[in-house]
Amino acid sequence: MNVVEKFYKSLIMDLDITILPLNFSWDIVLEMCKRYSLLPNDALIAATCRFYGIRRIATFDDDFKRVKFLRVVEV
Repeated sequence: MNVVEKFYKSLIMDLDITILPLNFSWDIVLEMCKRYSLLPNDALIAATCRFYGIRRIATFDDDFKRVKFLRVVEV
């Protein structure tokens, strides 16, 4: 088992974290980039949240405050 596999397994088994599959079109990511002036990684996170109905996000990144459907939880 390589390092990546060990890390993935530790996330799933040890920390009980669910990794969500990307079951949506990349057009949604591009839309998030344009609509909310997000960088691609942040747009991917926002698109994933929208696809899965996630409405709150804990982050230090103020850019997510521009995303209308997300409520930023200050940490």
